[in-house]
Amino acid sequence: MAANLPRWQVYGLVALLVLLANVPLACLIVLWPEPADLTGPTQVHLLGWAWTVSPERRILLCVAFCGLLGGSIRMLLRIRGDFTAPEVRKWYVPWYFLTPPIGAILALGFYLVVRGGFFAAPASAENVNVFAFGGTGVLVGLFSEVATDRLESAFGSAFSSQDHQPREASDRDGSTSRRSGQP
Repeated sequence: MAANLPRWQVYGLVALLVLLANVPLACLIVLWPEPADLTGPTQVHLLGWAWTVSPERRILLCVAFCGLLGGSIRMLLRIRGDFTAPEVRKWYVPWYFLTPPIGAILALGFYLVVRGGFFAAPASAENVNVFAFGGTGVLVGLFSEVATDRLESAFGSAFSSQDHQPREASDRDGSTSRRSGQP
């Protein structure tokens, strides 16, 4: 039987997770670009550091932080459900800390696929709708479990073993038919 966390540790965990969930929000407020910021490199001050960031990298950072924010929302919803349960299992704790980074990584991956694959011509950073990609990043982070399960299912069926494909292809073109008993 898995060990449960004492209530005082659960309260401490909730406080830590709420604090950590606000980090991506604060970073987004600092990083969110004004239209003029997307015309060329700008100086960004974050957590006591100063960086010169290109418009493309600024958008990437915003999308990553949006995914982190979505994952943080998911994490807080999960801890809320677990917190109201009579017991919280110790083996749940790592998942709380893994959820936001998974959301950030998936949001970046989604952004790269959409930006690289669905835009006909290379669009400049000035023409990118940061709100659309940011909102999508939050949703991807929030629903990362569902998204990865669906992608795994889709890719699993799309890239299934090769020994089934030749038989199906030969059945379609009528060259061999096992169903009718013909050789």
